[in-house]
Amino acid sequence: MDKIKLVIFDCDGVLIDSERIANTILLEMLNELGLFLTLEEVFDIFLGASMPICLEIVKNMLGKSPPENFASEFEQRTIQAFATDLQPVQGIHDVLSKLNLPYCVASNSNHNWINQALIATDLLPYFSGKIFSATAVARSKPYPDVFLYAAEKMGFYPHECVVIEDTPVGVRAGVDAAMTVFGYAEVTKPEQLKAVGASVVFNDMRLLLKLLEQ
Repeated sequence: MDKIKLVIFDCDGVLIDSERIANTILLEMLNELGLFLTLEEVFDIFLGASMPICLEIVKNMLGKSPPENFASEFEQRTIQAFATDLQPVQGIHDVLSKLNLPYCVASNSNHNWINQALIATDLLPYFSGKIFSATAVARSKPYPDVFLYAAEKMGFYPHECVVIEDTPVGVRAGVDAAMTVFGYAEVTKPEQLKAVGASVVFNDMRLLLKLLEQ
């Protein structure tokens, strides 16, 4: 893949092992509102969705808007949990320390969330000045806006980029940005990522360097 010149990483589930923490807290908060789901159902419904989309889903399920502080309370609880429980995705430090291509992170999460997560996992030094949030563009994933924005700011054309994503929502965004997409299937079912256009699916981050060389 000699045309690849920029690697764009998603954050949650790709750099940081946050999905189980965040979705467990979301499950607890939904229970408090009287919505009783399983953790698997929370993953299926909310994985990869931006907070505004999550709030819209919760509103539809409840039949009314959730409390005004729902989003801020969720972020506060999750960042508190990050401080003690968050781990980097296994192998990601090794990958970033050896990666010879330019790279950045592009996420549906806001800058505060991304920064706190990267600080908690000692990943922030790798991404200084290379953090792009969907809050800076008109539409979050599954729209391609944040990936196109990241590529433009980094100085590359879409066809020169490979996106590393772990959710169908993110894979769709990468495909619609006309980028190559590698699906990281450590949590998500591989067939779900393939179905929406991931050209490569892998479940061990330590394989990424070899995949990029192929």
